[in-house]
Amino acid sequence: MIYILAGLAKSGKSLIAKKVLETKHIQVLSTDWIMMMLYHGNPNLGIDVHKSDISVSRQLEPYLEDLIKALVSSKKDILIEGVHIQPAFASKLMAAFPNRIKAVFLGYKTVHPEQKAKELVKNAHNIDNPWYMNMDEPDLLKLTHYLQKESIKLEQSCQQFHQVYIEIEDVMTQIDDIIDQLFEC
Repeated sequence: MIYILAGLAKSGKSLIAKKVLETKHIQVLSTDWIMMMLYHGNPNLGIDVHKSDISVSRQLEPYLEDLIKALVSSKKDILIEGVHIQPAFASKLMAAFPNRIKAVFLGYKTVHPEQKAKELVKNAHNIDNPWYMNMDEPDLLKLTHYLQKESIKLEQSCQQFHQVYIEIEDVMTQIDDIIDQLFEC
């Protein structure tokens, strides 16, 4: 089974993936690694890591699709986590590989942007790549406002493509429920 944990940046995907690795003992692959491999490995591909996550998602889809085909045919269980899988692509994969793909998308459309900014700063030590820590307070607030708006779009896309959207209010208290939902049969 291919488990996909996708959604907005800083919604807790990597934290949840670490817990999956510890508790489920299956391999975890981040789409960030794939993006950076392609970006550094072949600049001619034109992958711009500074573009929006949706733009980069579109560029990565052919590579992710072939990777997932290989994983499905090898009958490997793996969790793929990252911002680079969109609901439409997940639906396409589910149609191509019935009963072999399970996806959950995380967002935070209801969290107040100021609260999210404080949470990001507070939890920076738990994050592998707290890239936002170089931002001043106004830029961090601009980022959290943007991500909140993107969460609204993500939820709408999940509804359109019949994908599971989970609203993150406090990821630390939701981890077990999210893992249960992702791995339920």
